[in-house]
Amino acid sequence: MPTLTDLKNKWFLPMTGNNPDGVPQRRHSADAGPNTLSVSTDGNLVTPLIDGETYMQRWRDRLVALGGSGEFMHGGWRFEEVKPDGETAATKNALEEVRDSNSAGSDTWVLICRNLLMQPFNRPTTSWLRGAGVSTTCMDARFPAGGSNHQKFALHKDVAAASAQLGSIDLSFSRWDTPVHAPANPDWHPTHGKQTHDTGAFVEGPAVGDIERCFRERWNDTTRSTGMQPLLPRQPLITSPIAAPASVGPHSVQVLRTYGITNRLFGYSWHATGEFTVWASYLNAIKRASTYIYIEDQYFLPFDWPPCFSRTGAARDTDIVFQLGEAMRRGVHVIVLTPSNDEDATHMFQKYQRDVGVNFLNAVRAGGSPGEVVVSSLQNGGTDVYVHSKLMIVDDEFVLIGSTNVGQRSMTHDGELHIGVVDDNDLFAKDLRKTLWAEHTGRPAGTLDPFPTAFTHWKADTAASGGHLRPYPVDPLSVFPAVAGSNAPPLTHSTTMRTVVDPYAGPAGIR
Repeated sequence: MPTLTDLKNKWFLPMTGNNPDGVPQRRHSADAGPNTLSVSTDGNLVTPLIDGETYMQRWRDRLVALGGSGEFMHGGWRFEEVKPDGETAATKNALEEVRDSNSAGSDTWVLICRNLLMQPFNRPTTSWLRGAGVSTTCMDARFPAGGSNHQKFALHKDVAAASAQLGSIDLSFSRWDTPVHAPANPDWHPTHGKQTHDTGAFVEGPAVGDIERCFRERWNDTTRSTGMQPLLPRQPLITSPIAAPASVGPHSVQVLRTYGITNRLFGYSWHATGEFTVWASYLNAIKRASTYIYIEDQYFLPFDWPPCFSRTGAARDTDIVFQLGEAMRRGVHVIVLTPSNDEDATHMFQKYQRDVGVNFLNAVRAGGSPGEVVVSSLQNGGTDVYVHSKLMIVDDEFVLIGSTNVGQRSMTHDGELHIGVVDDNDLFAKDLRKTLWAEHTGRPAGTLDPFPTAFTHWKADTAASGGHLRPYPVDPLSVFPAVAGSNAPPLTHSTTMRTVVDPYAGPAGIR
């Protein structure tokens, strides 16, 4: 069994210099002083939170446990009055819980996204919380043009404990669902609720301090006077001691982020450098994989158009889909869970771009790669389950989980927060894979170990289409380069991908 040092050296970034392909492995240059993050921390306990109900109830339970004597920080893309126990429950909604905790005496900070798509949801939330006495509630407008602050996390601190949670899950109606994904759940919101698969993590131990620094650096940044809105009243700095929890478990954690390069008016003070450590970590892990790579992802898009996998140099080598193909050529199996459906008006552009990437991987396999590729989607009761999760598990050793999708927008443009996790007992990654695959296949977790047996089951269950798993409905005619009889991309595909769906704000010299 590898030692913890072996695992950290293999999977964690050193946070110095660049990857060989040019993606920076370092923190942004403004990350200094009290906001300096560790390269990684040991002694953590990371607990998976699978699907919205589990995540939201943990969020609520920890908020209630503060009892009016601690600190609460919440950062989100979208924040609504969703009930953690479901819409039919005679319990408080999330905004009422924040109000009551603040009224009882907890110090409270809420920072949610102010991009155009989120204002119909987040502006009423901001107004309601401020009207209820939570004056330290703001919308964050600092991101590249057409972007957002997509980080989703919360911190709960009191005299007895400090914890954090993060993942793909916003406190919103559209993310509340249970692991059963019942096709007609009365506890869904009647308008926005639907079957949705998500993943998150509850973190205890020294990594909580690093996650707290991610909130503080945004709240306390010098751009706060114009970037946090409403502008009045002026928000106070957060000056309390940063959490420093003792070691509580066997997990080592590396905190990773995306901040796109932007201009002074619409960016943080580190606008000229950004940070791309999530991207660097995905590339590092894919290149080091030896057995399998399992991805759950809402978008799963090859970079740019024409796709970067069709080019040479850094543009190709930094494309995650291209590197998955290279891993297959080494004999690594690639398993992807991604939506068969979509949520918005850009569906046809996303679907075509995703299909081109899936067909690229299928072509790698058809060309003789020893590694296989299986791309699956979810259904329940004849209805699509929307895959909103954002994670990668590699070789039963390493987990990446957070808010970041596979695509240019999340890896280079918007604000994102992810963590990498390895385990001194070398069990966390394997146990998480088994838990997720038990949910998706309907098989007992004990039948999904070792990996070769589990992979055989996954392939068979996807092909059988009798349970939750379905083959992803790839259009075989969506290919690049075009061949006789293939589909042309949607009209304005290149412009729409680059400016709306999947823009780039990463380092120069790669695009």
